[in-house]
Amino acid sequence: MRRDVATLFLQYARLDCKRSVEGLSAAEEETWEKLDRSLSSALNPHVPPGAERRRSIRVPAELGCRWQLVAREEDAQITTLSRAGAFVRTGAPAPVGERIAIRIALPEGGVLEVAGSVANHILAPDPERRGMGVRFDPLAPEAMKVLDDLYQRSIVRQFGPPDGEAA
Repeated sequence: MRRDVATLFLQYARLDCKRSVEGLSAAEEETWEKLDRSLSSALNPHVPPGAERRRSIRVPAELGCRWQLVAREEDAQITTLSRAGAFVRTGAPAPVGERIAIRIALPEGGVLEVAGSVANHILAPDPERRGMGVRFDPLAPEAMKVLDDLYQRSIVRQFGPPDGEAA
């Protein structure tokens, strides 16, 4: 079952990338919409159909990052990632609407620098749930390729390799 989800999710991610870069044919758009609906309902059963506002499905991630707001900087952890944003677990989230810069530590070394704005924050007593949702600004094509790679790796880490690929 998990491998089936990985196969579908990677198909969705590839179409989502193509959709944002060069556009999709009518058949591809229909496939993308079906995948988006089915994966969204499977991964977020608590969200009513049609209520999701994100432009891309988020997947669990484990990426170190450092975020910065004017003169304030803090190490944090990205716990979910999409092609359009992330949830940053942090003890003291920035206020909603604030613009921040994020340096995401890449698994092979180096960093991906992105900018965005705080879309929401969770001020839960449990530090594992405390953090902020960040909506990324549009990225340069090279940076988007790096983000797409991180996104697809997170899918495989969560659901296993797609059908037909070795573990």
